[in-house]
Amino acid sequence: MIDALTGLPLDHPVTVMVRLLVAMLAGFMVGYEREQHFQPAGLRTHMVLALGSCMIMLTSIYIPLDFMKMSPGSDPGRLAAQVISGIGFLGAGAIFRFGFTVRGLTTAASIWTISGVGLAIGAGFYFLGMLSTVLLVVILQFFDRIEDRFFAHKDMRVLTVVINSRLLSPKQVIEQVKRFDISIRSTSVTEDVEAGTTEIVLNCRIDEDFSIRLLFEAIKALDHIKTLRIE
Repeated sequence: MIDALTGLPLDHPVTVMVRLLVAMLAGFMVGYEREQHFQPAGLRTHMVLALGSCMIMLTSIYIPLDFMKMSPGSDPGRLAAQVISGIGFLGAGAIFRFGFTVRGLTTAASIWTISGVGLAIGAGFYFLGMLSTVLLVVILQFFDRIEDRFFAHKDMRVLTVVINSRLLSPKQVIEQVKRFDISIRSTSVTEDVEAGTTEIVLNCRIDEDFSIRLLFEAIKALDHIKTLRIE
């Protein structure tokens, strides 16, 4: 079988080198974009992933070509399938959770996709590999701006307030929070009759650029607040 780009056999050193370099280029394009967003999986990670995936794909193709007589039933797709399933380990490492806020899902998805790009280029499907790379960069770069412009990014926050239940009601605290157009997803109220206190726990969705200090000071301004915590 002849390579479409080099015009040389698949196991020729030039063909192998070209495919590895093209895979690294694809990894560079995506990794550079992730690096600009200060993601833990950046330039080198994506380049190494693309290179490794391409190498494994080339190996899976080479084995049946070279050992066809010894193993006529060999399947080139087996090694490639292990890349797709095993890449989830790295993807999970890019995901972080801060309270109710999850970060790194997009980077984890790009890691999974770039491994597929490496496999495609390793199999000689240059057009698919590079087109997927360009589309991936477009999604990461330009749709990020669309999200910022049209969709407000919100974080999940847990607001815990302990009040003097004899002098202040949970309703007053909740109304104070709603003054800032904050979406309250759930409310929990626990009253300690002996101590005369009530604990209010609010799970809220708050805009990323909203000043938590402003909310903190507004609640503190209410009389008879015992403790206040925002996570």
